Amino acid sequence: MSIVTIYNHKIVEKDLYDFWKRQNLFDPIKKQNDKANFSVILPPPNITGHLHLGHAWDGTLQDVIIRYKKLCGYRTVWIPGTDHAGIATQTKFEKILKEKGIDRKSLSDAKFLQQLHDWSKEQAHYIHQQWAKLGFALSYKNEVYSLDKNVANLVNQTFKSLYDQKLIYRAYKLVNWDVSLKTAISDIEVVYRDGTSKLFYFKYQIEGSDEFLEVATARPETMFADVALFVNPKDQRYKKYINKNVVNPINNKLLKVYKDTYVDMEFASGVMKCTPAHDFNDYKLAEKHKITDFVSVLNVDGTLNNHAISTKNNYANIERLAARKLIVDELKQNGSLIKVKEYKNKIAYSERSGEIVEPLLSKQWFVKMAPLVKLTTMLMKKSKPNFIPQRFKKIMDKWLNEVQDWCITRQLLWGHRVPVWYKGKSITVGKPPKKLLGWTQDKDVLDTWFSSGLWPVALTIENNLKDFYPINMLVTGYDILFFWVARMFFQCGNISKQIPLKNILFHGLIRDEFNRKMSKSLNNGIDPMKVIDEYGADALRFFLVSTVTVGEDLRYSNEKIKYRWNFINKIWNSHNFLSQFKPAKIELHDKISPINKWIIESFDNVIAQLNKNMDNYNFVVASKYLEKFIWEDFCNHYLEFIKPLLKQKQFYDETITVANVIFKNILIILHPFIPFVTEKIYLSMFADKKSIMIETWPKLINLKNNASDKLIIKTFKNIYDFVRELRIKYKIKQSIQVRTNLITKDTVQIGVLNQILTLFNIKIEVISPTRINNEAIITVAETQIIEYLKEDNPSSTKEEIDKIKANIARLENEIKRSQSILSNQQFLTKAPPEKVKFEQTKYQQYQEQYKENIVIYQSMISKK
Repeated sequence: MSIVTIYNHKIVEKDLYDFWKRQNLFDPIKKQNDKANFSVILPPPNITGHLHLGHAWDGTLQDVIIRYKKLCGYRTVWIPGTDHAGIATQTKFEKILKEKGIDRKSLSDAKFLQQLHDWSKEQAHYIHQQWAKLGFALSYKNEVYSLDKNVANLVNQTFKSLYDQKLIYRAYKLVNWDVSLKTAISDIEVVYRDGTSKLFYFKYQIEGSDEFLEVATARPETMFADVALFVNPKDQRYKKYINKNVVNPINNKLLKVYKDTYVDMEFASGVMKCTPAHDFNDYKLAEKHKITDFVSVLNVDGTLNNHAISTKNNYANIERLAARKLIVDELKQNGSLIKVKEYKNKIAYSERSGEIVEPLLSKQWFVKMAPLVKLTTMLMKKSKPNFIPQRFKKIMDKWLNEVQDWCITRQLLWGHRVPVWYKGKSITVGKPPKKLLGWTQDKDVLDTWFSSGLWPVALTIENNLKDFYPINMLVTGYDILFFWVARMFFQCGNISKQIPLKNILFHGLIRDEFNRKMSKSLNNGIDPMKVIDEYGADALRFFLVSTVTVGEDLRYSNEKIKYRWNFINKIWNSHNFLSQFKPAKIELHDKISPINKWIIESFDNVIAQLNKNMDNYNFVVASKYLEKFIWEDFCNHYLEFIKPLLKQKQFYDETITVANVIFKNILIILHPFIPFVTEKIYLSMFADKKSIMIETWPKLINLKNNASDKLIIKTFKNIYDFVRELRIKYKIKQSIQVRTNLITKDTVQIGVLNQILTLFNIKIEVISPTRINNEAIITVAETQIIEYLKEDNPSSTKEEIDKIKANIARLENEIKRSQSILSNQQFLTKAPPEKVKFEQTKYQQYQEQYKENIVIYQSMISKK
């Protein structure tokens, strides 16, 4: 494969995705006894439009996992799909029609659905293009769409099975209602915003008395549906009124006064009106006290119905918020209004329409949750799914213990029609009757989460991939733990009688550079395609997986993406350097030079850390080890060390062999993170196999490295680094030899050490355990060096002094930052041990560098 010398991400990433697809590298290989299966399912993006940065993060984490497992020898499959996203898709398409001047009502239901279906196919095509840009290794031949026929069959079978188990029922119950869309909506489609509301205080007269109870409400329009008043039994003010009746001031209906500790004595007057048809908490109170005679006062469009009749006026068909003002005016006129106060509260809005959500009594289909929760809990205790981080398991358990019956129907056109047919009082479920005459199918559709909850079964058992069930890994945002993950557990668990997911990795939300949640209202969203155009998919991917630990929110940073681009450029330049030399291949043995032995040992160390962290999905820690080894050890040191070795005939074959072995392995271990550039270089430089994707994850090389060799290379590195700084600092040419005396208590073989140092025009004059004469001593790491130069050292310039001062200031800030992190108990308890250790190591390094810079600074000042 031809390759350019200058790194250009657009050229590098072009055509490689099609190359992988043509080779069928994303599809599972034939079943082999020696290969374990490993499956990942892609959380299906809504068909509503383009992928955002959160999708890119979510998918990149999965791609890193699937590519790593494939390299480790697993038989892998990552199954993609898209979700029809009922209410989200229908409302978006209706807005598109409106923008085109088309009235939705002018289209027949069939024509509307056909146009929506065609539009959704266009969106799916664009999503495929985005997946390709990001490099996702998805098995397209196994792709599933949530409205596919096999999914529809599964949905209908599941509905019937739940119905036959008496776990699905139809009832009038309170639901979240969108008066604009005229449909029930799920909790995830309810957005709570801070707001200011008015509390209206009214007199509820005690029956047969001049006394009254002061009752506050934010929703006077619902007073027609009041069924009782409640007070706290501990509230001494109202004990004498318990079990008495009061008169509703709007319609003169008698209401009983009940007692319940639920009532907050400190809020408003401490007397609460109970309106179970329009408030979820009131509904629970009514159920608890066996109050069953209640009605709704709202129509589905948000107007008041025929129950909204006062002693003077009929408010039927008046919009609820307009009616509120009229009702308050009437109650003010009849002397029932006491006062009006403003208060801060959370107001529920529909995410799709922006309307205030109304709790509404409505006839819907519900899933009975208690038996399913019991089964799910039993299966989880038996199989112990792995929640990453583990704290989300506790959140899941809490939700399961508190969950209410689930409303599964929506009053929409787009989605899976409820598989129920009616004929008079007769009903058939699951499949239509053989003779349809006289039968009518339920007009509602099922909640999107009903089909999404079947996703693991739909993508495997119903998709000719049953040997990949249960799913090995699901990666998803923590914000849909309840709405999706929990539903998959109880729906698929009820079908298969086993947990559907073995591992669930939760990531956080993406925030902007100011730590604000990305949203349309703030206009701070980031289009991943634009980032890829500027920096490349590899740089974006590496940023997304190497920045924060799992479960935490990620703050977007252009600077950090630029840093990843520079890191990739460093690898590209390493390729350019190594590809100049004719390859050689010798058997690696214990007698190779200390420099080559050192890089092999360093590589073995990083592989050991990588294996542990990759297997535990600690990608941030893994990436830190990768960056340090590749950037510092391999690029900045080893490639510099071997330049003179490659000029020596006796070292050439050994050195180029080691360099190529290590570099090839670097490409393999980097491949899950940055697949494009690693594949491009691999095909250009090695191509031992048709793709790096079918290479094998490296094993430890395990050459014997004795203590003497380790000491030699450690001493050499310290001297080399110091002298390199000296050459830069004092502008000493490479042709000028630097001679030093070495002070160390270690037993270092001066002959062997000088044999290496001579290649870099450095020479050790004397090695001694104590200071000689009164020469200045500069300490570098654990080695003390007395410098001798052929010429006197020039005094430091102001620019050099300012530079070292700036470096000292930077190190002081880094030390403070590290101290802050390491004193944070939350970090110490929640972060992986490897991450804590990594921060501790960095802290120690910063302190050492700080001391070194102080010594250099003092030396520079003394010369002035």
